[in-house]
Amino acid sequence: GRKNKILFINASKEYEQHPEVRKLNRLGDTHIDKIVNAYREFRDMEGFAKVVGIDEIKENDYNLNVTLYVFPEEEVEEIDVEKEWGELKEIEHELAEINQKIEGYLRELNLFREDEG
Repeated sequence: GRKNKILFINASKEYEQHPEVRKLNRLGDTHIDKIVNAYREFRDMEGFAKVVGIDEIKENDYNLNVTLYVFPEEEVEEIDVEKEWGELKEIEHELAEINQKIEGYLRELNLFREDEG
């Protein structure tokens, strides 16, 4: 049952952005439905809702800060592997050119030893 339990809902990511004014974000119907369903189901939902017993709240010095109990899931950044690989190859090529220049300068100064290269 729900006795001696609190449902924490972290809906901090549940909003529609206003196109111009950040302070005018609003809850859309899908966001409201998600919040209402979480309340009705009264169960843990990863990154969104968590049912917490009084004992756990007591252990946290009765702190009711939502983020203490529910951490929103991090958005995963898509990586374009082909693009990143191309950039890495470009950097490696630039590094090889720089190393050749340094080697040339060291030879001019008679500081380059073949066994180090």
